[in-house]
Amino acid sequence: MRLILTRHGETKGNIKKILADIDDPLTTRGKKQAKAVSERLKKEKINAIFSSPIIRAKETAKIIARNHPNAKFILAEELKEMNLGSYLNKKFDEVNWDLIPKDVENKISLYRRAKKIVNRVLKQYPKGTILFIAHNAINKAIIRYLRNWSPEENKSIPQGNTAISIFEISTKRRKEILFNCMKHLK
Repeated sequence: MRLILTRHGETKGNIKKILADIDDPLTTRGKKQAKAVSERLKKEKINAIFSSPIIRAKETAKIIARNHPNAKFILAEELKEMNLGSYLNKKFDEVNWDLIPKDVENKISLYRRAKKIVNRVLKQYPKGTILFIAHNAINKAIIRYLRNWSPEENKSIPQGNTAISIFEISTKRRKEILFNCMKHLK
């Protein structure tokens, strides 16, 4: 399976550097980013588009889907952003990621969701090209899983808005083709 992973376009929460609520839609710039990534992916033969049901990802996915009218469009709960609990709507610099409260989803839970969605989709589309549109934390968990890193691996995994990462996956191997590429935004 060829898995294309991207993050949603820019939102006000991204600009303000806050851990945003589920109702944080794309900005004008975010919509332009989504159109740019859509154009970049236009020639891909995408069989299915899996999107987080959260508005910013769903908006991005719908813009991309315009260039792929034959692709199945699926909202996947596993692709939601991490449950932020008491960190919701706080600024990035106001939270302590080393001492996460119990009401905030941890990296192990994210990793399990990542593993679940990747394996389910691989089983459904073993030879297909699949697009995931999701969020920063869950995308990082997916990348950790595909790189065979532990859930709590503390290596940097940048995730720019509408950045593209591509993996070729089978039951026997995983190969990273492209990582966090944003050349479509230049």
